[in-house]
Amino acid sequence: MPKRRKTRRSQGTKKRSSQTRKLQQIRKATMEDSFSHLQTRSGAENAKSKASRARIQKISGTLLKKYEHISPFELKGALITAAKGNNPSLMLNAGRGNPNFFNSYCRIIFGKLQIAAVKMSEPFRKDLMVYPRLGNTDFRKAFLRATKGWPKEERDFLDGYMRFLAGRARHIGENPNVIIHDVLISLLGCFYPSPPRIQPHLGLVAKEFLHRLVLADRGAATPGLPGLKLKADDFHAFATEGAAAGILYVFNTLKENYMLNKGDHIALVTPIFSPYLEMPVMADPGGYGLKIIELRGDPDNNYALSDASINKLRDKRIKALFMVNPGNPGAYSLPKENIVAIGNIVNTVRKDLLVLSDNVYAPFAPQYYSFMTSCPYNTIEVFSLSKYFGTTGWRLGLVMLAKKNRFNDQLAKLSADRKKRLDTRYSTASLNPRKLSFMERLVLDSRQVAEAHVGGLSTPQQALIGLMLYYDMQDRNKKYRSEIRETLKVRITSMYAQLDMSPNILPTSTDYYSLIDIPQVAEHLHGKAASHYLTTRYNYLEFLFHLARVYHVVLLPGSGFGADQWRVRVSLANLADDAYIKIGKGLRDCIADFVKGAPSA
Repeated sequence: MPKRRKTRRSQGTKKRSSQTRKLQQIRKATMEDSFSHLQTRSGAENAKSKASRARIQKISGTLLKKYEHISPFELKGALITAAKGNNPSLMLNAGRGNPNFFNSYCRIIFGKLQIAAVKMSEPFRKDLMVYPRLGNTDFRKAFLRATKGWPKEERDFLDGYMRFLAGRARHIGENPNVIIHDVLISLLGCFYPSPPRIQPHLGLVAKEFLHRLVLADRGAATPGLPGLKLKADDFHAFATEGAAAGILYVFNTLKENYMLNKGDHIALVTPIFSPYLEMPVMADPGGYGLKIIELRGDPDNNYALSDASINKLRDKRIKALFMVNPGNPGAYSLPKENIVAIGNIVNTVRKDLLVLSDNVYAPFAPQYYSFMTSCPYNTIEVFSLSKYFGTTGWRLGLVMLAKKNRFNDQLAKLSADRKKRLDTRYSTASLNPRKLSFMERLVLDSRQVAEAHVGGLSTPQQALIGLMLYYDMQDRNKKYRSEIRETLKVRITSMYAQLDMSPNILPTSTDYYSLIDIPQVAEHLHGKAASHYLTTRYNYLEFLFHLARVYHVVLLPGSGFGADQWRVRVSLANLADDAYIKIGKGLRDCIADFVKGAPSA
């Protein structure tokens, strides 16, 4: 929960971190600006006095029902139209999570490597070359020759990457030269993805990165959890077109293999990314027709789950548990206590429960706890590079599943009739369909089985994933990660300062989003009576459209994500730093418009 700001005398020391200094500068500047702003509103000459606040436009009940029915991302289009008005340049769209930052270093390396890969190929005809085949060539040395003119730092990075791949290859008994050759072929994009699940070189990097992300370096992890015993090589990884594709692939394979059937119940940890509320209940022939049981995170406790919510999972009707962790829009990792408690249920009375977790925001939370620690054999983790590396347009994702898992166990327990039907489905792809693992079926189903031989994420995309994952792993001081976290903290702090509040920043928070409780802010600024007046006289959508039309700020309703109606979601990632000061001011002024006629406290 956001906290009321308290003015404290500086306890300055000679040595302060740059982050602390920057946050203090923002607090000082925004406080001065807030006082100045309030002073200009206090006189009769004030252009926006209480008597002349912007007029609020009521929305008809019919239109409100239509707006409440559609996805928040579709509603966003109407809000954008309102916010643009006659001057689109004024609009501040904080409704989408696309970051305004991206990793530049790996893109530069990737671009140069593609040129180097072409140089390493053999001329054939005009504008035609033949890609290098395996032979006696030492491809690590060939790469170093082709990049001889690079700056030392970039050559050292590439050499470190090649050495890392070679070491991992030797560790699992593979030929290092074959793996480096795979990097070359992947960069050129001149051959089908092979195998379709993941390129050999990326598999080595991805497993190590994902293992570190979900199982390593978590400090306070409870000893004895089963996942902590697993090594990187105990997992499979599958490269997909972002987390969105990975999630769909998993749902489709669960459906095709009778592990989720029409009418089944699944539990969703809410609030959650809105498509994950919409997708399971789709009942058309291509949909899933599932019934949702919500496990509602407590907004007053950083969206942690209560014991009562967790114990719902003992209900045998619930076939799967699905969440975004750390949350969107909740923006906190589930606490360790939740992870352990759910793991205890899964490992004892609910060994049949399937767990699917979207962990795209994990790098943003200093403390992130994964179900891979407490119930690894029941869990699938889906990761996307979109937010952390700024690759939303590239569509880069990974699915992680333990080689030993209970998804395979459930396949073995299917009825004879269902096994026979699945034999037919997979007969063109395997001589013995019943031996296909869940992961193998996942890859086949991603291309409707028939086109699985030309399946897989494009190999240049996979080459870029490899570079980015290695970049993060070799950043021993986590400077890149720290700079992103600092940026988000600056933005969220400056926004809340305009509301005379401070965000609740914890080790488990990502600061990527914030769900602002408008009635709470109204009460803080204007009193209980004003807050009550706001929520009883107006609809939350009228507030959002007024904010867009008058103050040119686009935010999304929390209700579309399974949160309370009067909470609004702000993305802290997709606009310039100073935009969040303007958003905070817009929210403050918008609330003032709505409580204009409220009775005095």
